[in-house]
Amino acid sequence: MNKKKKLLIAILITILVIALIYIFLKKEKIIWTSENSLVLSKLKISEDEGDFDNLIKSVDQSLLYYSKIDQETIFDFGKQWCSAADMKICLEDFREKLNKYGLSDKFLKYINANYATFRTATDDLLVTGYFEATLFGSFEKSDEYKYPLYKKPDDLVNVILSEFPVFSRIKGLPLILRGRLDNDNRVIPYYSREEIDIHGSLEDKNLELIWVNNNIELFFLHIQGSGIVMLDDGSETRVNYADTNGHPYRAIGKVLVDKDICTYDDLSMQYIERYLKDHPQEIDDIFIYNPSYIFFREVEDGPVGSLGVNVTKYRSIATDKYIFPRGAICYLETSLPEFDERGIVKGMKPFRSFVFNQDTGGAIRSPSRADLFTGNGKDSKSVAGHLKSSGKLYFLIKKDLLKEKKE
Repeated sequence: MNKKKKLLIAILITILVIALIYIFLKKEKIIWTSENSLVLSKLKISEDEGDFDNLIKSVDQSLLYYSKIDQETIFDFGKQWCSAADMKICLEDFREKLNKYGLSDKFLKYINANYATFRTATDDLLVTGYFEATLFGSFEKSDEYKYPLYKKPDDLVNVILSEFPVFSRIKGLPLILRGRLDNDNRVIPYYSREEIDIHGSLEDKNLELIWVNNNIELFFLHIQGSGIVMLDDGSETRVNYADTNGHPYRAIGKVLVDKDICTYDDLSMQYIERYLKDHPQEIDDIFIYNPSYIFFREVEDGPVGSLGVNVTKYRSIATDKYIFPRGAICYLETSLPEFDERGIVKGMKPFRSFVFNQDTGGAIRSPSRADLFTGNGKDSKSVAGHLKSSGKLYFLIKKDLLKEKKE
């Protein structure tokens, strides 16, 4: 090969490499919507490993949600849709057949024949867990109970962006923007975790709901969103998510990984708890890495999910509320940790079960995340803290209720 041809080939290869680099750098990040996050997919359901009574409870909670909203509310299933009234009909059918056949082969055969299944649009679904925390507290501040749960502040402003004309023109905007008004009546970001917990931005505003005795447990309550507080007078009360400061959620485990203290494979809630207890001087710096902050309210019953109805042990999941049909029937395939008598993870066991999309969370964004509610108590905390499995998630809807979207 002569020098001229070699030079030409070299130039062509260089141009190709530059073009590929340009395409890679210019490649737009996918903006997930309710229309592109689910894909029609075949699924044959052959088993359900959950509790029957809890399944009925969870069905009833979704029915309660659908009965409280506008019956013309639209729920997208990929390129198709149905209304809240349709979703209610679907759930009533599911419940009727469940009571008639039980969790039998006949029931599963009926579901497979009459229900369409939509798979999440990403293949790399990460399934994690959450639980209802238990804390110890008092309505009075003391040397023992000195860490506050704050109520929703009066100066927290929620800007409903979805009601502004700009919302339809710019993809990716959140439905709600949270902030506060400054002296010039401008909406600015609300106080961050550092401003609230380190600099006392909410002190002397009569916002303390309850005082608890453990700042580590309190931090994880912010992540779980609901909990039971055992009070110093022998009674107990339930607390639940009321609102957030609007700052993005950032997982504090990344701090430990970035410092080469551990790897992502090592991470669990239990590992992080142990590290914080052993290094109390680092707690503040680690906590403020997550600027997101949760405000609480007392509730009589619960735990309450983002739909305003109760979530159910191993039957409720949290997903991205902006893209998936809320309250819908789902089928989850993943694996759960198993423990030996010392509480050490000894392996993973398959978990295949009907679940319901009844909650959301600050870390739950995109079609690649799902959070399984594991209940209350020590065992629930152990499973949730160690659950970090790949999985598959399907959304179900009765075929005859689906409607095609008009172009």
